[in-house]
Amino acid sequence: MYNMKRFLIIFVLGILLGTSISACEAVALLQPTATLEPTKTPIPPTNTPLPTDTPIPTETFTPLPTETPTVAPPTAEPTQPKPTGTPNKDEAILVFYINKDEKGPYGCNEALWWLNTGMRKSENNVNDITYALNTILGYHNPTIGILHNPGYASNLSVSEVTLQSDGTVIVNLSGTYNSTDDVCDGPRFRDQLKLTVRQFTGVTNVLIYVNGFTIGDTILRK
Repeated sequence: MYNMKRFLIIFVLGILLGTSISACEAVALLQPTATLEPTKTPIPPTNTPLPTDTPIPTETFTPLPTETPTVAPPTAEPTQPKPTGTPNKDEAILVFYINKDEKGPYGCNEALWWLNTGMRKSENNVNDITYALNTILGYHNPTIGILHNPGYASNLSVSEVTLQSDGTVIVNLSGTYNSTDDVCDGPRFRDQLKLTVRQFTGVTNVLIYVNGFTIGDTILRK
């Protein structure tokens, strides 16, 4: 019934519009159009990258230890240094101090005793004399053992030593000479220094000056 109504309506419209529609065409218009089935939308493949191959670690090259060369034993034992020991009286540089308890020709009729410095004499008298005198002058205690040091109060040092061809040694001291309460310390000090210089071979005479004055004058002025 519904289709018939549709047919009549279409037919009438065709007459009104001046268009001839055949019965077959009208019937065709009445046929329901086929419903298109939806097409399947393909799912795009995801571009998931394949996992890359894990690189195989390269082997670390460990060099083999080289052999330690064998050192040939020495053909002879090395020479061991021999201790020189303390030089004896004739070999060593000596320093002299007063022995008040022994009679002698020095100071106030007293003796001078030597002490071994442990330093061996060299072939240079000037250097050896300088060393010996500075050893005495640098010691400022009034006694050394049982011996007396008459120049302990002074502050002197060797400034020059000259050795002349005739064996005369000229010693120049600089600094301050200080006398003590003992009047014998002046001549004791003079004799102490002179005998210390005379120990060296070839010395025939000793002249000592303190700041340009003879040691005798220096002692008297003090």
